Amino acid sequence: MACFTVPLAEAVIAASVQSLGGRKLHASRNPFLARLGWLRDMAFGGSFLLAIEHVWHGEITWRFPFLTAVENGETSEMLREMATSGVAMAVLVTVAWAAIVAVSALADRARPSAATEA
Repeated sequence: MACFTVPLAEAVIAASVQSLGGRKLHASRNPFLARLGWLRDMAFGGSFLLAIEHVWHGEITWRFPFLTAVENGETSEMLREMATSGVAMAVLVTVAWAAIVAVSALADRARPSAATEA
C-alpha cells in the first residue's frame, strides 16, 4: 500500500544531509559520510520501483487521495504495513549500504596509494 514511503523518507533525509554537508561530507575521512550518496540512490531507486509495482497493482491511483487504502478506509492497515514492511525495507537497504561501504573502505585501504609506489 504505502510501504515505499518509508525508504523514500530515508532517501529524502539522506539527500538533505548530503546537500547541507556539501563538499565537507564528500571530503570526509569517514567513508560512511563520504558515500552517503550511495544510500540516497539505493533508497530512491528502491522506492521508485516499489511505487511502480504499487501503481501496477492498482494500489496507487492518479486521483486524490492517491492511495486506495486511504480511499477505502483502510488507513490503519496502511500505517501498520508502513511500520512493519516499510521500516524493514529501509533497515535492509541501510544495512546493505553499510556493508557495501565497509567492503569498499577495506578495499581502499588494501590498495597501495600512488605516493608509496613512487
